[in-house]
Amino acid sequence: MKSIYIFAGIVILAVGACGTQERVGSSGDTDTSSVLATVGDVEITENIINKELEMIPPYQRSSFETPEGKRLLLNHIIERELLLLEAQNLGLERDSFVIAQVELALQQVEEARDRALLQAYYQQEVVDAVVIPEDEILAYYNDHLDDIYYQESQVKVSQVLVSSVEGATDVAAALEAGDTFESVVRVFSEHAPTSTSGGDMGWVTINSPLPYLGEQAVISEALFGADIDDIVGPFETTMGHHYFMVTDITDEGARPLDEVRESIENTLKPTLVNSYFQDTVIPRLTESYGVTINEDAFLPDESMDPDSLFQSAQNLMESNPESAVEYYGLFIQRFPDHDNAHQAQFLLGFTLSEYMGNYDRAAIAFQQLIDNYPESDFVDDAEWMIENMGTPPESLFVETVPLVEEENTDSSGE
Repeated sequence: MKSIYIFAGIVILAVGACGTQERVGSSGDTDTSSVLATVGDVEITENIINKELEMIPPYQRSSFETPEGKRLLLNHIIERELLLLEAQNLGLERDSFVIAQVELALQQVEEARDRALLQAYYQQEVVDAVVIPEDEILAYYNDHLDDIYYQESQVKVSQVLVSSVEGATDVAAALEAGDTFESVVRVFSEHAPTSTSGGDMGWVTINSPLPYLGEQAVISEALFGADIDDIVGPFETTMGHHYFMVTDITDEGARPLDEVRESIENTLKPTLVNSYFQDTVIPRLTESYGVTINEDAFLPDESMDPDSLFQSAQNLMESNPESAVEYYGLFIQRFPDHDNAHQAQFLLGFTLSEYMGNYDRAAIAFQQLIDNYPESDFVDDAEWMIENMGTPPESLFVETVPLVEEENTDSSGE
């Protein structure tokens, strides 16, 4: 029974090239492979079988790659073609379920196309279009010479490790005879993690523990006093007897710019790309294609009570002054006789002045307060704002200098 369910799944899920009289391969070339069967006018070819095989999960595919398996697969393709032909003859192409599934598939294809277009455009026209100026790369590099890009002295080390004094003597003899360090490692080293890689222990900084050995002050001092290709040892540790070879040295100081350039570019580029996208690409496309937004659709609903609308405007003054101005204007328009209307009129002007620096519009708003709400406690404040907004605070105050009492120069002391 299990096999039946698997085969049924293949009938439902596999999408072959049947259902057409044209024999065209995936590359657009005519299908010249052997015809294995026909169902009405439909030819089922060897290429179609191979495509069906590619769509079967790998863990099931091997069962169908034998001659017997291919014949079984062919039988199921024939069954599927018979069902398709009969469904078409019954007019099921007009069935609501079929239509819905086709529309869904077409929608998914369209969405996949849109995603691919967006990705291609963003990569080619935005990301690839941004070139980081060389002076910004240099500035970032110079700013971080002493932290991100600073490195301590390092040596790259290889070792030969043997467990006995006799083994250490054999290693010394081989090195004395001129054998390469790598060949000595291969023949004598008993340290499994490094013996198959020429004894390589990696890079070591001057104050760090040695790989596999931990803190070894005497060995570290010898390694950092050696030159490239120098061999030092033997040294005895709890692991055995070691000979070490220094294979490379990096001096203390900043890593070269060429070595870290890609890292700097990866750090700087996202910000530049985002700025280019927001400040250049979107404005250019907006102007090119035209964009209109129904701002009224985003204003508070008519059902919002006056207190909530007034509070919302106050909450937006600092974080989103443009919206605060809209909300205050809406409040005055909807509730001109409300007890807070005169205050809303003043705060509208105040937001324009202090949060947006739009002194011309602010002056109009303050004047409307004076004209429309002459009894308001804010009239004096509005007049003062009209007179002084935009003036630096320090110039609003007269500097007072304390008077110095004249000294009495009368010799008589009177």
